[in-house]
Amino acid sequence: MEYRYLDVIWLDNLFVNFILVWITWKLSGNTAPMWRLWCSACIGAVYAVALILPGFSVLAWLPFKILLSLAMLTAGFRISSLKDFFKLFGFFYGTTFLLGGAAFGFYYFFNAGIAVADGVFLIQDFPVKIVIFSIVFIILLYRWLWPLLRFRLNRHQLIYKVEVWFGDGSMSTDAFLDTGNELTDPFSGIPVMVVEFDQVRAVLPSEIQKIFKQGREDNLEYITRVMADSEWISRFRIVPYHTLGHSESLLIAFKPDRARIQADGTWTEIGEVLIGIRNQRLSGSEEYHALIQPQIIP
Repeated sequence: MEYRYLDVIWLDNLFVNFILVWITWKLSGNTAPMWRLWCSACIGAVYAVALILPGFSVLAWLPFKILLSLAMLTAGFRISSLKDFFKLFGFFYGTTFLLGGAAFGFYYFFNAGIAVADGVFLIQDFPVKIVIFSIVFIILLYRWLWPLLRFRLNRHQLIYKVEVWFGDGSMSTDAFLDTGNELTDPFSGIPVMVVEFDQVRAVLPSEIQKIFKQGREDNLEYITRVMADSEWISRFRIVPYHTLGHSESLLIAFKPDRARIQADGTWTEIGEVLIGIRNQRLSGSEEYHALIQPQIIP
């Protein structure tokens, strides 16, 4: 055993362990300061060095690995409950297995120096560049894939029940909180809630229903002619908007008498808002039928 390389082993493991705890920190949303992450990584690096020292092989036993996990997670993160611990434990080992699998996969793909003896994989001269390449791969995967995965997992938390009144008529539907939605009336600055026509059809006057039934909601001349004789002329607004991959269009909107939203089980009145009407589905899975923006949430 050449002990002059122990510092290199320690530094290598310190770097890799820090990447693991940093990704765990990001995934879990833990609020621990950065210095605690370094402390956790340092514990893991010391353990890695101890494993190769004479007389410390017992540390490779499963109970000691579990104790190592406890020590690293306790030192590196703020844990207020058993649920927090298991959440961190899952993220930490999930990231560890993913990194290990990526490193092994890249090595196997680029190098033939792998043999199997008695069910054990034997790898010679495992290059540092493979580890670095694997770490970069995991970080990129986190940056690109995790936001999408988290969005899908938390999607149900972004759907709210809304109710809207126009005179004696009212409608109720599920609305999705679109965090990137900043649609407002360009003149008044009032936020716009976008609702499917089918959801609001019953409360609209017959002449306005015809606009959407005939598919003429983009015909400004026709809309203006219809609205000139409508009792809803005082509610009427035209809001320009555009969606990804489409040119700018016009959205017919109306000012309701009242609107409210259910958040955390409590109904809260919405201030000024316009109801923009889309003559198409907003959700392919029909999970929701309206779009709201953060400005509307109380």
